[in-house]
Amino acid sequence: MQKHSAYRLTYALNETGQLVNVDKVPVGNKCGCFCPACKEPLIAKNQGTKRMHHFAHLSGTECDYAIESMLHILAKEKIREAFLSNSEFWIEFEYKSYCTNFAYCKFIHYSDCCESKRQRFNIKRFYDSCEQEIPYDNINRRSDLKIFSSTHPERSPIYLEFFVTHASDLEKLHSGNKIVEICIESVNDILQLAENGIIESNSYDSGDYYELEKDFRSVSFYGFKNMDYGNSHISTEIEFVRYILYQSGKTQCFQDVCNCKRLAKSKASSLLEICIHTSVSFALYEQVRYIGYQKFNIPNCILCKNYVDNYSGMGKICRLYKHLQIPRYENFDTARAKTCHYFAIDQKEMQSVLQNGLKEYHTIFCEQQSTDDIFTLQNEPHSHKD
Repeated sequence: MQKHSAYRLTYALNETGQLVNVDKVPVGNKCGCFCPACKEPLIAKNQGTKRMHHFAHLSGTECDYAIESMLHILAKEKIREAFLSNSEFWIEFEYKSYCTNFAYCKFIHYSDCCESKRQRFNIKRFYDSCEQEIPYDNINRRSDLKIFSSTHPERSPIYLEFFVTHASDLEKLHSGNKIVEICIESVNDILQLAENGIIESNSYDSGDYYELEKDFRSVSFYGFKNMDYGNSHISTEIEFVRYILYQSGKTQCFQDVCNCKRLAKSKASSLLEICIHTSVSFALYEQVRYIGYQKFNIPNCILCKNYVDNYSGMGKICRLYKHLQIPRYENFDTARAKTCHYFAIDQKEMQSVLQNGLKEYHTIFCEQQSTDDIFTLQNEPHSHKD
């Protein structure tokens, strides 16, 4: 355990094995106390006025695990005492209600996809007993504290696990039991738990980085019902890229926005619309235009090998403009490719682009389907990246 000037051995074991405070025992080696970790004799330094009263090893050596063992034993005793001696003992954790579409929604998941609220329970209404070092019901492990009902044994117990430096292993935490894992860093942490109950910290309320990091890991709940996927009221504005192909062969590709539950075809005259669920349109236009051509075979100048970058770097031109007797700098209709005898598509490039497929989530609206029918390409991923 990391040494810190604020850490002092303020509790120790007496001759009967009970944990006692340094101010409750005689001074010096008359205290009759032992280290909770190595069990060596201690002396009580409890007469000074400048330094915190504490125990020290009689041999003068340092014990690396004395503070950790003290906090661990003290937590079990104080929390058990608080539970048994009071009519109320509260636990509180964050409950998240996710959108009903969350599991199969194609859009990127944001914080707007769920609503959070604090759930608070007086567990003394359901449990009346608390014991130390009781085995779990379904795994070969011992718990620090087991809270259970002696009158209703069918109720699932709550197990409390305290740690200072070494958290519980994942097999235990995900064993299906109701477990609360609590990080203890000081005696004050334990006294706060005994007085206020076990409250899952809300790290987002803290402006201080150290406190945010500390709160985030101080209390964790496992096996409790702390979420659902039945919230039908949630929706949010999402950004995406929309590609439109018209019967004439003209195309559009632009960034669009809509409510996540109201994605729809935007143009009644469109032949094909592909909505790519990303706010970044870079490199997407090349893919969607080939998808449109493969599906409907409508020629367009932008697909032609003769449609190249302008020498001046300003847009594109047809390199056969002299032969076709069209103005070099004309912003001509790219749909004229439907009647152009020189239209030629680079099949190798098209197959290469189509082979990679759209990596982003996407929805297609197609004229050959009913306008309400939404389907996805076969290469669409099957899992989300939140």
